[in-house]
Amino acid sequence: RTMTGAPIAEGADAIVPVERTRGSGALVEFLVPVEKGASIRPRGEDLRLGELVMSAGKTLKPADLGMLASVNRAMVEVIRRPRVAIVATGDELVDVDQPPVGAQVVNSSAYALAGAIAEAGAEAVILKVARDDAREIRERLAEAITFDVVLSTGGVSVGQFDHVAGALDELGMRQLFHGVAQKPGRPLKFGAVGYRPIFGLPGNPVSTLVCFYLYARPAILKMSGMRRVGLPRIQARCAVEIKLGKDVTEFVRVRLERGADGWLATPTGGQGSGILSSLSRADGLLVGPSTETLLKAGAQATVLLLGAGGDGGAVAADELFEGRRHSQ
Repeated sequence: RTMTGAPIAEGADAIVPVERTRGSGALVEFLVPVEKGASIRPRGEDLRLGELVMSAGKTLKPADLGMLASVNRAMVEVIRRPRVAIVATGDELVDVDQPPVGAQVVNSSAYALAGAIAEAGAEAVILKVARDDAREIRERLAEAITFDVVLSTGGVSVGQFDHVAGALDELGMRQLFHGVAQKPGRPLKFGAVGYRPIFGLPGNPVSTLVCFYLYARPAILKMSGMRRVGLPRIQARCAVEIKLGKDVTEFVRVRLERGADGWLATPTGGQGSGILSSLSRADGLLVGPSTETLLKAGAQATVLLLGAGGDGGAVAADELFEGRRHSQ
C-alpha cells in the first residue's frame, strides 16, 4: 500500500488506485489493466534543474505564490504598489454623501479614478477637495507631491479660476506638454516634480477617465514593474455610422457584440465629456482617426478594451496616434 503523495516502493513502476482493486491481505485482484508509470508523479515533472520559475514584471497570482512556496522562497523582491494622490478642484464639488444643491455636483471623478487606480494595482488616496482658491490649491498640491504620482482633476484649462497650472509651476513642475489633439481630454497637462509624474486631468468626468486610461495608467503600470502597459485592443467593425470630430483623434465609447464576422461596435449614447453613463455602459473605446470625420457602418476600427484583465494584445498608447509609431 502506498498513500497519495508518498514515495513509491523501491522497484515499483506503477500504482493501481485501491478503488480499482478487489481483495485484501496478501492477495489483491486488479480490476483494470496496469500500464507502466500509471498514477506516478515523476521527480522533476513540474520544474527541471536550471529551469526559470518565473520572470520579473508580472503580478503575482495565487498560483505564483504557491509556486514560490514550492521552491522554498519565503521572501522575494517585489516592487511596491505606487501610491497615487487624487486632488479634485472646484467650488462646485460636494462629497458622495452630500446631496448637491443648486449648481453643485458630486465629486464623481475622484471615486472613478480611485477605482481605476486600484484596477491598475496601485494605491489611491483621495485628498480633500481644493476650492477655487490659488493658495488652497497650492497647499493641496504640495501635499500631493509627497506621493509617487499626482492626479489632479479640473483647473487645467484657461478659465478665471483655473489655478492648477500656476500652482504646479510654483511647486517646480517641469512641464512636458499641455493640450493634446484628442476628444475627449484636450486640456490634459503633464509634467514632473523631480521624478514624480504629475497629470493635470481635465475636469469633466469622461475626459478625466479617458486621459487616465491613455496616459496615467501606463505610467502607473510602468512604475509597478510591468512590461506591457497599454490597454488590450481588438479589431471591430462599426455597427452603425459614427461621426467624429475634425482634426482630433476621438475615443468613442462603444458596446461590443460578437457578430457573424467578428466584433461589432455600437456607441453607447451621447459622447459629451460629461456623460459618464455612456462610459459606464461601454466595453471599450473605439479609436477614431484624426484623418476621418465619419466612419461608415461596416468600417473597421481599433477598440481599446476597458476593465479587461491580462495584457494580451496590449499596445502603447502613443501607437494609436498618427505619426507616433514606436516599438515597445
